[in-house]
Amino acid sequence: MPAWVPPGRAVAAVTRLVAAISIFALEMQAATWLSLATIRSLTVVNVAVAIFSAFVYWRGSGRQLAAVSSRMPVSAVYILGVCVLAAGVLVLNAMRPVLAADPYHLDRMTQIERLGTIAYDRAAEPKVNSFGWTYELVLADLNQIPYAGPVLLRFHGLFGLALYLLALAAARTWLPRSRDWYLTALLVVPVVFHQLVLIKNDLFGAVPAVVVLTWLVARSAAATPKEIAWASWLCGFAIAVKVTSAPLALVLAGTLLIQRADRAAVIRAGTVGGLIGLMCGGFFFTLVENFRVYGSPMTAFKESGAMGNRNETVHQAAVSIVRFLISLFDLGQITRVVWPGRGGWGATFGLPFIWALAVLLRYRSRLELRRTLWIAAIYMLVFAALYTDADIAHRLILGPGLLLILVAVSILEDDDRVSRMLQASLYAVIALSALQIARSASLYLRS
Repeated sequence: MPAWVPPGRAVAAVTRLVAAISIFALEMQAATWLSLATIRSLTVVNVAVAIFSAFVYWRGSGRQLAAVSSRMPVSAVYILGVCVLAAGVLVLNAMRPVLAADPYHLDRMTQIERLGTIAYDRAAEPKVNSFGWTYELVLADLNQIPYAGPVLLRFHGLFGLALYLLALAAARTWLPRSRDWYLTALLVVPVVFHQLVLIKNDLFGAVPAVVVLTWLVARSAAATPKEIAWASWLCGFAIAVKVTSAPLALVLAGTLLIQRADRAAVIRAGTVGGLIGLMCGGFFFTLVENFRVYGSPMTAFKESGAMGNRNETVHQAAVSIVRFLISLFDLGQITRVVWPGRGGWGATFGLPFIWALAVLLRYRSRLELRRTLWIAAIYMLVFAALYTDADIAHRLILGPGLLLILVAVSILEDDDRVSRMLQASLYAVIALSALQIARSASLYLRS
């Protein structure tokens, strides 16, 4: 890997994955605008490039990526939890039809397969054309595999789980090592489970976001400008996949500018990396095509009703923030009842988030933990101020929520009575959250 990629095997794996998707996305943008190729004709080229890249990687000595170990934990409890969750996802994917939480994902995938490119279809709903296409392009590419494609698409949840575990491993690269079984709490986060059942791009976009946020907390103060460009590239890619991740750019830029003295270098590296990430994720392509097809970059969003979930007044923003704060602790039982009549799919962060917040407040005297709390709080509050349904859409802020849980399970000690109580309470948190997920699985199977 290049010198601008932070050390760590899992970090390198995430980087390679996002880079591969980025290259494919750039190829498809060029193929669409220049009419040079289709998704099917690019397959041969990409397979050849992949084989050559693998050969070069294994033959070359490369840089030692294991300077900081990022191996997955070997706790028997954690491994058992992964196996149980994978088995549950396997059963759900096998017994249920292939469905998307929002139909436009599969509609866009089908459109890419039919046209062979990521071109817009003027006869399609604006939402199908304009709501991004990177995730759907990956689905379409997966579905192109002869014979195995439809099977792999059916078991999309297992791929989502693999991405999630990879993101956790990469993020843990820079965090302290605590008892590995604590990580089981990250396997029973309700809002994550729902991402593994229905097709949705939230977890896909959260993978780079979680890695960037953890890097920002633990490593950014001493990072080189090249590393800052790397983090900004991941940030731009995450925003291009899901524009609701825009607060990530705010906390990334704000934290770096506050804690670093070399602000000019930070701005240069961040700007270049961020623009490349936005380009790789198709952000500029979407703006250009929206303007070309609909006459304005924003018209398609307005026609699809996407702008209807934005707060327009200070009062609306204040109410949205209050609802959101309640939803962090109500386990999905209060805001949906008090403010009914709104859509929303998925669940909240649940008990693991509440427990993590208690742990972080217990150790709040540590500078890095205060930084963690501030970064997550700003991200979440900006999101809540912008979106009316923030309280029922925790899936859109997986990054900061998972960051808090990750840091909490990494720093918990048993050095005093309070810490031992928090440790003991984690058993109950995991058990109750597992029951909540089992109930959701049962409802999915009966629906």
